[in-house]
Amino acid sequence: MPQQPPISFQVRTKNVLIVDGNEAMQKVRARVLRSRGVHVHTAKSVTEAGLLWVPDFFDLVLLDVRQRSKQAVEFWRKIKRQHPGQRIMFLVGPPNVTVSCLRRRAPGSRQGS
Repeated sequence: MPQQPPISFQVRTKNVLIVDGNEAMQKVRARVLRSRGVHVHTAKSVTEAGLLWVPDFFDLVLLDVRQRSKQAVEFWRKIKRQHPGQRIMFLVGPPNVTVSCLRRRAPGSRQGS
């Protein structure tokens, strides 16, 4: 009998916005996510991200808070006011961390949706 993976789920296409001023890290994160079928949009600054972000389009915003943390927090607050359900992850570590958050389901979501 063939073995099945321990966790089986379908992932719908996801749209992710990466906000990271470190171009090398941004490229690594984007490459990892794209290799898993994620549509990636990038911004080099919080200002640029503010122009790209619209409610109900991005499944996840990855926000680098290592530099210009005050602007990042202000951007986070703006998003939460306009769209409280928006998922945001603060980038503080290596790029392989970003993949694990996409595997988690949002509370109340159904498997395979």
